[in-house]
Amino acid sequence: MKRIPFLSNSARRGLLFLEWIIIIVVIGSFIWSWYEPKEKSGPEKELPTTSYAKKQTNPSRSANYAVAEEKVETFPFDPNTADSTALLKLGLAPWQVRAIYKYRAKHGRYHTPEDFKRLPGMTYELWERLGPQIRVARQFQYIDERDKRSSLPEKSVPAAHVTEIPVASQKADTMSIRPRKFDVFTQVDINKADTTELMRIPGIGTYRANKIVEYRRKLGGFQNAEQVMEACELPDSVLQWVWVSPDVPTRKLNVNKLSLQRLMNHPYISFYQARAMVEYRKAFGNIKGIEDLKGLEGFTPLKIEKLQPYLEF
Repeated sequence: MKRIPFLSNSARRGLLFLEWIIIIVVIGSFIWSWYEPKEKSGPEKELPTTSYAKKQTNPSRSANYAVAEEKVETFPFDPNTADSTALLKLGLAPWQVRAIYKYRAKHGRYHTPEDFKRLPGMTYELWERLGPQIRVARQFQYIDERDKRSSLPEKSVPAAHVTEIPVASQKADTMSIRPRKFDVFTQVDINKADTTELMRIPGIGTYRANKIVEYRRKLGGFQNAEQVMEACELPDSVLQWVWVSPDVPTRKLNVNKLSLQRLMNHPYISFYQARAMVEYRKAFGNIKGIEDLKGLEGFTPLKIEKLQPYLEF
């Protein structure tokens, strides 16, 4: 201001005030430009929206996976060959899918359906839905020690008890020992048959016979022939060889006396259903009948229909 000597003191003060106003406006405009959202214009509006842009414009969407939510489905699958798309459709979380891929990379494969229980985040409810759907291909399974066939000279093998099957490669003259399959159509009572008799059914070997007997023990006996298909993966042709005799009673569970662990050991009772029964007993006393179960968690009409023959009160 001293460089403008012809101005009066009041004019100088007014000019100084105007300078401060201009400085404040410039600084304010600069600060506002940082906080004001910039609108897209011109060609930028034509650019495709990326997952990062979706994250900024819609915070409610997941920042990690920009994928549309899919309806949970239940279908047979092999955990050794299923891709990420199929695993996500089954209702598995993305981090569980990554864990499956890591397991394959580290351990090579899932050898039995029970190996899939080690999946992080596996619950009884999830296992109850996915467990029966697991189909491990034969090439991924371990060879059961009991299923390995001994090689003996032909003369030492009783013809009445074995079926002689030549080795495909024709490099050895030994024969495999196994129970003779039924020559004619025969129906086997699956509530009475042991593993040897079950192995005579076409399509059932040592592994499947043991699985059927083990499942029958846990279940308390079969009510109908179709239940044998729940024991393990079996060909549909097995059903024509089995039947259930009506004179064999099923083993029943006393829902008012058994512990939570004993209840959930039954194939048809999950952890959450067993817990609901135990909590009901603590709160209201003994369960008096099927009607009391209808209001408990997880007891759908279909579940109650399957369980009813195995319960006593």
